[in-house]
Amino acid sequence: MPAPRRAMSGRRYPGPAVDLPLDGWLYEAKPHEGCERCAELMRQLGAAKERGDANARFEAARAVRNCRHGVERQ
Repeated sequence: MPAPRRAMSGRRYPGPAVDLPLDGWLYEAKPHEGCERCAELMRQLGAAKERGDANARFEAARAVRNCRHGVERQ
């Protein structure tokens, strides 16, 4: 018979939780001048930043990087 499981409610840690910063590159985007799609995505990126929506910021920045008019990947 397996041993009974213990509740983890009393678990202690040596210190407070640590918030690790995300790589800044995730939110960087260099739109192509004259590309309307890039301009719209940059507006979305700005709005997401104002809202504090990290996921939407990442998605907008990624879309700019992947735009066919965007900067070529290295």
